[in-house]
Amino acid sequence: MSGVGNLSRVFGELMYLLEYREEKITLAGSKEKFSIPSNVFIIGTMNTADRSIALVDHALRRRFAFVHMKPDYSVLSHYHSATGFDVSGLIKVLERINKDIADRNYFIGVSFFLKPDIASSISNVWQLEILPYLEEYFFDRPEIAGKYAWKNVAKEITGME
Repeated sequence: MSGVGNLSRVFGELMYLLEYREEKITLAGSKEKFSIPSNVFIIGTMNTADRSIALVDHALRRRFAFVHMKPDYSVLSHYHSATGFDVSGLIKVLERINKDIADRNYFIGVSFFLKPDIASSISNVWQLEILPYLEEYFFDRPEIAGKYAWKNVAKEITGME
């Protein structure tokens, strides 16, 4: 079988084979046998706050081990040691935001900021991704989201006026 598959056609079979790794099955509409080799490891990431995939979530939870991972701010420091962007202010702001969120399932992680050009793009990342998320999360407490408007955190994050 080639290395390409139509996910919507093989997902059911894939879920089955995740549980029964030694098995081989015939894919729907094909005569070819499909299996997951023993040397293939599947690592997935999932934001547990996304409840729109609840049915798939239950199927996945039966077949995978789940490890909760808090935002690792040292990843930001390590990554940006090569870019020269000082992340100390950003980390302080993210720590405050996540303290205000107070639910590990909704914490803001570091991946938004793992961009080599973050110094020139952080304003857009903040205003187009972070702030809308906070406004939605704190829809009933807009004053909390307002604390994190770009105009209120820009200087601390960038070190510039």
